[in-house]
Amino acid sequence: MELLQIIYTSRATVSLDRKALLNMVAGAGRKNRALGITGLLYCAQEAYLQVLEGDEKAVLILYADILRDDRHDDIRTVVIRPIEARDFANWSMGLLDTMTEPIDLADVLNRGHDRIGVWNSAKWQTIVNTFRAELETVEP
Repeated sequence: MELLQIIYTSRATVSLDRKALLNMVAGAGRKNRALGITGLLYCAQEAYLQVLEGDEKAVLILYADILRDDRHDDIRTVVIRPIEARDFANWSMGLLDTMTEPIDLADVLNRGHDRIGVWNSAKWQTIVNTFRAELETVEP
């Protein structure tokens, strides 16, 4: 089985309070478990960064659904890469809406039309590692 990881950013089209966000994540988690997909959602104000990982076909199908989802606007694919092992194996949909040291998504969201290749894989792996370390402090 070929594993694939997609990292993308988007802006929310509707403001979600904490309860609505938790409900959305719970629903996504159920869908992801059924598809064998793991990952996380990072929310910073009205901006999202999401990591999806799993079987290549399942991840691509889910991402195609996300691209059509009207809850997202200005979706930007920032990383599509094959992976040997999952970074978020214990999380069908880990949620980070607060962090010890928040990551500023402005650099990613304000890249104009350059969607892929601004940051190299090493930079993204550092960000993924930061998210994974932060999730270790939260219940799955």
